Amino acid sequence: MGTHLASIAAFAFTSALALGCPSSSISTMADTADATASPQASAMPAPLANVTTSPSATPAIAMPEGGPLPIPMRSDVPLPPDTPPHDVRDMATGYALSAVFRQGELIGPPRAPEVNALGIDAARRKTELRLAIDLGISRMRMVLVGQGFVLPSDTEIRARSDRFGHIVVWPDATYRPFGPGALRALLGERRFDVAPLTSADVVSKGEGSKRIGIRVRRVEVTTRAARALFEIGHLPDLGDSGILLCRTLLDLVNAPPTTPMCGLDELPMRAELRWANQGSFGFELTQVLKKNDIATATLLVPPPTAVFAETPIGGANVKTTQIELGPQELAAFRTLPVDVPIAAGQASEGLTIINATDELRIVSIDGVTVAWAAPGARDVVVGLPHGRYNVQWRTFLGDMLAPSSLVVVPGTSQIGGVDGGK
Repeated sequence: MGTHLASIAAFAFTSALALGCPSSSISTMADTADATASPQASAMPAPLANVTTSPSATPAIAMPEGGPLPIPMRSDVPLPPDTPPHDVRDMATGYALSAVFRQGELIGPPRAPEVNALGIDAARRKTELRLAIDLGISRMRMVLVGQGFVLPSDTEIRARSDRFGHIVVWPDATYRPFGPGALRALLGERRFDVAPLTSADVVSKGEGSKRIGIRVRRVEVTTRAARALFEIGHLPDLGDSGILLCRTLLDLVNAPPTTPMCGLDELPMRAELRWANQGSFGFELTQVLKKNDIATATLLVPPPTAVFAETPIGGANVKTTQIELGPQELAAFRTLPVDVPIAAGQASEGLTIINATDELRIVSIDGVTVAWAAPGARDVVVGLPHGRYNVQWRTFLGDMLAPSSLVVVPGTSQIGGVDGGK
């Protein structure tokens, strides 16, 4: 029955996209407007394929049974004001969660006596991809906390059960909706391109061990983009709010939001996403707290005081590069400088980074995210003591990884272009 309902929902959602919600051309973020379209996305959403489940899959509910089909959001259309359910007033019961995204295949420092493990660990903690998530009244609010993201700190991703897609709320309290299939481009490239959603095979993998004291069941979801293993937990009185967090993670692997992975009172506790080509990306809850006093205004989609952003960039700073760590934090990567030969024509200090590809790329040094650079951008990372460092270029989600290189600082690291890697 769960599979049959999911197939009906997927078909109806496809019809809604084809007949009732024609997609218009979507503008890209201002700092990458001159770049070519993202290789990972197309400007038009593809029709949703039917979701399939294995006979051994655990049935799950993709949306509240018997309710109306959620309406897909469009990035060029403001949302009407949101109102909480009739039985909820100023305060509601829900859950406050702490979580992290984890990037895979990070290469640590070279073996050398001057390497300062404590300084590198401190920098890694500062750039950890932390999330603060509130769930309640059939809504989700996810806040990007701290450094390490390509979006500004305190950017919010919100969702509601009666809509497919999400909204991004910029720190200046402007917002922009985006439909299913756009989350990868937003988190990874600061763009609103919509990637095609493909069929998802869902297979139960049985019971798993506890995560932060909560028993989980394991579900494997496979799409063209990735093979993902989810650990699903149960929280009393959660309702369908946890399904919104499931939809968020499913969007990262280009799976339809109707994919039957989570049911009522369920949410993903952990996820390991392994991309079809290479690399991996993870999600993990680190704390769960039930709250009886969540202010309903903090969960509404859109927020009551938010204004529709006429341009997609909204409150995000128009930047082509971002250095995530200051000179003092970078200086702590080594206990002392090392005398190294400086190439002819090279500046006497810093690491010059050059992105000659058509995608935004992350620069990690000794396994720590240090900077990001938009297509065609260059900048200088200042503060690293003279010496040798493992430098790696990657996409934010890790679905494209360049081999790590041992780079001399002062020096240059380039991705793309002539002799610049892929």
